[in-house]
Amino acid sequence: MKLKKKRSSSMDKIMNKLRSAQMRAQEMRSSMLANQAHQVTGASHKALSFSRTRQIGSLSGCFTCHAF
Repeated sequence: MKLKKKRSSSMDKIMNKLRSAQMRAQEMRSSMLANQAHQVTGASHKALSFSRTRQIGSLSGCFTCHAF
């Protein structure tokens, strides 16, 4: 009977540790996905900004070229 209780207690501890590790892993995955989404958003904003300034720069280059 004592051995059975010890075995049950040990299994409970192991299962609790496993659940805890799984929860931490899920939190880490969620954090990584959120971080990646944030980086993609920032990169798209930078690309949009770059394309806008580049177009304006190329247009002004045409105007200065044709002005002379």
